[in-house]
Amino acid sequence: MDLIRKVKVHPLLWIIAGLGIVTGRFREMLLLFCVIFIHELGHAITAHYFSWRIRKIELLPFGGVASVDEHGNRPFREELLVILAGPVQHLWMIAAALVANHLQLWDGYYYELFILHNFMILLFNLLPIWPLDGGKLFFLLCAWYVPFKRAYTTSLLFSLVFLAAFSFISTSLFPNHLNLWIIILFLLFCLYTEWKQRSIVFLRFLLERYKKDTNSQRNKTITVSGETRLKDVLALFYKGSDHYIIIQKEEHHPIPEKKLLRAFFKERKLLCAVQTLLR
Repeated sequence: MDLIRKVKVHPLLWIIAGLGIVTGRFREMLLLFCVIFIHELGHAITAHYFSWRIRKIELLPFGGVASVDEHGNRPFREELLVILAGPVQHLWMIAAALVANHLQLWDGYYYELFILHNFMILLFNLLPIWPLDGGKLFFLLCAWYVPFKRAYTTSLLFSLVFLAAFSFISTSLFPNHLNLWIIILFLLFCLYTEWKQRSIVFLRFLLERYKKDTNSQRNKTITVSGETRLKDVLALFYKGSDHYIIIQKEEHHPIPEKKLLRAFFKERKLLCAVQTLLR
């Protein structure tokens, strides 16, 4: 019940619902709403199971977005399961619809529409475009191999390129599909907003590491020159890893990441050379 109280309907979905009512398709819109609600509830229940702090669950025409107070430091396994928990809901819904149709418990038109809604939302959500589930999966893959900051930037740029290609193909095939244009413009706005806030996202990632014990399962040793600035070293931090810094040509024990984060947030040594931290 606590999760349900956090569910909000995005104005974009209200607009599309309104268009559906005006065109006499209220039942069809209600069916779409149910599919979207179950999809997003899958994300939310899984996040709640892992004790994520959920602020709100916003329903959109293509699925939804769960706003959480987690900033990229949860284990890869948890994030993967939370992301996949949405698309998985469509599989059991399709299976249930097939059984209901086999038992002749469902009107043929609404059965076909329910199947269509599920397949469309499932496939659309798996597109590698942020903030769709596919875009988040792509980011998670990038973050396994490259530092968090670069992975986030790469995923946004890739999302923009893929959205441009998707927009060109889909609007060429369906130029008069108003809902499609609305969704494309909304995704473009989301990418623009995320791009503007990418520095804030990275700072939140670092701040959470500074304030909490991450207990990561991977250790990474980062070797840099003594003249490297502190903020440039932090840009090399990976998601899901504890970091130890080695300064070239210096005899010293590896510097734990907490010392760098303390110098960054508490002592405000943003531009200092990392070798000064040995003193």
